[in-house]
Amino acid sequence: MAIALGATLASLLAGSFFPSSHVSSHAFPFLSFLKRETKVRDSYSPPVNALQFGRVSIARLDNFQQAIEQKQIQKEKRLIFDVPLSFQGTTIYDVELGSEQKYIALTFDDGPWPNYTEQVLDILKQNQVPGTFFWIGKHLKAFPEVAKKVVADGHAIANHTWSHHYHPVPREVAAREIEDTASLIYEITGVQTRIFRPPGGVLTNGLASYARSQNYLVAMWSSDAREASLPSLEQLINNVVNTARSGGIVLMHDGGGDRSVTVRALPTIIAALKQRQYQFLTLPELLELKERELQQPPETEPPAEVQTPKPDGIE
Repeated sequence: MAIALGATLASLLAGSFFPSSHVSSHAFPFLSFLKRETKVRDSYSPPVNALQFGRVSIARLDNFQQAIEQKQIQKEKRLIFDVPLSFQGTTIYDVELGSEQKYIALTFDDGPWPNYTEQVLDILKQNQVPGTFFWIGKHLKAFPEVAKKVVADGHAIANHTWSHHYHPVPREVAAREIEDTASLIYEITGVQTRIFRPPGGVLTNGLASYARSQNYLVAMWSSDAREASLPSLEQLINNVVNTARSGGIVLMHDGGGDRSVTVRALPTIIAALKQRQYQFLTLPELLELKERELQQPPETEPPAEVQTPKPDGIE
């Protein structure tokens, strides 16, 4: 019997006991081990040595791990502005916070723009205040070096379409307006962003609906400097400061025209908000703060102490 078993094992090792096309690894599970050096084929790939296959799989895992690590590095460098899951595909005007500390986000539309964007950057740096810049694709193409300065200073970047149109557009045009801008932002600065603001705040012309369908956050605002009405310096300051609230999003402009009044007003706006105990965040940071609040378990009161009655005569 031992001789027969040895012969059988020898036949298996030689691959001659069964034709390979008729061997079942389910019926003979040890065959997987014995035939590890044989060729492996499936309907989608050419023959590959099993050991080579293992090395390829490990290489793919290594590449996947490297991609994850690279994305984390980009986040730490503020080059990726993801939107928390609870905000994806939504439209917001502010972020309702439960914190007693007051937070606010300053946002700037229509850049990058020569002169004014750089002046805004200088003011933000002097006051150690972060901002969120909503870029127009055609302006980014015209002034890429200005854009690089914004990113180098650590500010957040968002999408404001390529052409800044208000009129209705079909879905394919909306896709080009948003995705071409996103591609150019990445090409010039390495930034990936999923935050979008429709020009003029128009939500019904096809741009916002496309953005939401692609899980962008559509970011509106709660305070408006109202530069289009050509306010005086004092009026512009009051337009922002008097409507500020915690979790608020302030709309101002650094591009698209003469923004000299905004530049002059910005230091006073920052000082007034600081005096009112506001801390400044980028819009992505404001979203992350809210997301952390949502993930915290609700506070519960400790159970009331149950008084056990004592038998009569026992103190």
